Amino acid sequence: MTNLINRRTILKTGAGAALGVGLFGLSACGGDGTPSSSSSGGTGTPKRGGTLRWAVAAGNATQVADPAKASGTMPLLIATNCYDTLVRADENYQLTPALATEWESTADALTWTFKLRQGVKFHDGSPLTAQDVVYSFKRILDPALAAVGLAQIGPYLQPSGVEAVDQSTVKLTLTKPNAFIPVLVSAAGFSIVKDGTTDFKAGNGTGPFTLTGFDAAARTSLARFDGYWQDGKPYLDAVQIVVIAEDATRLQAVTSGSQDVVDNITGANTLLLKGSVEPYMLKNGGWVGLTMFGDTAPFNNQKIIQAMQYAADRKKIMSVVAPGIDIISPDIPIPPADPFFPSGLQPRPYDPDRAKALLKEAGVSGTFGFDVYAYEGDKLDTAVSFKSTAEAGGINANVITWPHATFFTDIFKKKPAIGISVARLHVSQALPRLYGKGGDLNITHFSNPQFDELVAKATATTDQAQQKQLFGDALAMVNDAAANMIPGWEGQVYGKNRKVQGLSAANGAHMYLAGAYLA
Repeated sequence: MTNLINRRTILKTGAGAALGVGLFGLSACGGDGTPSSSSSGGTGTPKRGGTLRWAVAAGNATQVADPAKASGTMPLLIATNCYDTLVRADENYQLTPALATEWESTADALTWTFKLRQGVKFHDGSPLTAQDVVYSFKRILDPALAAVGLAQIGPYLQPSGVEAVDQSTVKLTLTKPNAFIPVLVSAAGFSIVKDGTTDFKAGNGTGPFTLTGFDAAARTSLARFDGYWQDGKPYLDAVQIVVIAEDATRLQAVTSGSQDVVDNITGANTLLLKGSVEPYMLKNGGWVGLTMFGDTAPFNNQKIIQAMQYAADRKKIMSVVAPGIDIISPDIPIPPADPFFPSGLQPRPYDPDRAKALLKEAGVSGTFGFDVYAYEGDKLDTAVSFKSTAEAGGINANVITWPHATFFTDIFKKKPAIGISVARLHVSQALPRLYGKGGDLNITHFSNPQFDELVAKATATTDQAQQKQLFGDALAMVNDAAANMIPGWEGQVYGKNRKVQGLSAANGAHMYLAGAYLA
């Protein structure tokens, strides 16, 4: 193949991302327990043996163990630890080989080729081949499956474009160029399954653990796979995962020692992680804010949206939502540390007088009141904190607390104003999904053909300078015109016993346990 972009070139682009799973389960951390990032890994020599006890906040009886449909915490833990993807992305979107040791693209970003690792076996002992990859991708592209990755890869790839060149080489021929295909295939939803698999109760993947028990609403059990392709790993004998929905009970479980790791630690609860327990986090785990239907009155009046943005004391809000982190943001869905963050873009200052003036220009007489829905945790903290700062700007946010269990069936995408947190996405996914025409997460109803054109051009080009310029222009449009208020960024936080070492997390609730051990 000639005129190729090889893996080393792609690594420099920072292409890798969370792809729409685990997007709404974020939490914050900071204060006295300022945590190390996920890159810290273990300290000392890893020890073999033992069972890791893990408590998660959410379980749902309707969820399944099929990695292509992993959309909740427990299914994601199965996907990331019983299966593998072609490529692995870390929290900073740096890509490393997984089942594929090499990947390359033609210069027009229309044809991608992946070379598979040799000697990889499924849990049943059968070898990994290119046909397994072809089958896995064609499953995801089948609309009848309703795979979590279909909305992302479907616009670029058809089943006829997936081909096994030979037993260890797979080629993807796209319908339109995408320089960030490794962004897509690094997500757990693109895990590789054995050719012909339709029953996932046994969890026959290539990952470090086998699935030995699965009750989506209550518990999951994993056991070490001795034939894993990474020599010497995993270190743990087993992982036991249970659902503890109540935040206080889950926190007590890790502080008392009955659980080794718990997820979804939020707000001031992070300050309680001390002594024998400590926080573990991705610092730029996700953004929090309010989103409104920008095509629905009164939120279709841009001056009202701007008034809300100026009425937000971002530092005060984030001191409640994410104490100690202090990442204040403009109203865009990537953090200031992101390589695609537009140079010079600043958060709007807290200016209640300007908010009042904008409301007057919008035709509002007196106080502007609206209902905003949120469920307990960082979403509710964001809404309540905004309410307290916005009053000085003539805004009355009537915060309605809704049960978590029914928020995404009764409120999400149905009510025009909500408090939300969204896991960090690579810019090539964040913009089209959150603000593009037909985006599956376009909860602001943003619509702008010029924006869509900018994002399409940025995604298609392999020139990094052009990517940054085009994405930057699109982000500036979001900051100026989208119906959301994004005060800042919080951590994706877990509480863990200090004896737990070697955890490796990535964006979107991807937690990898191959290197985890009990010190």
